[in-house]
Amino acid sequence: MESDSRYPYTYSCDLLRVLAGFGDAGAKLSRSDASRLRGRISEAIGMEDEEIAKRLADYYKANEKELTEKSVSDWLRFKKVA
Repeated sequence: MESDSRYPYTYSCDLLRVLAGFGDAGAKLSRSDASRLRGRISEAIGMEDEEIAKRLADYYKANEKELTEKSVSDWLRFKKVA
């Protein structure tokens, strides 16, 4: 996965975005917002940003199918209510 340019930072942000859910305009967090959030979490727990990004990205990739299905389901449910 090291050759994938989206690993680990983009995937880690995508995980945070999925977990945050959706708002009126789509995802509640932009990738930029998610990146800042990940950075602050890494500071708070005393872990290097690269390490937390790798752990989150690994979780995202290992569970990508389920997370994607949940994300689509949540979005469709949100759009029905909105």
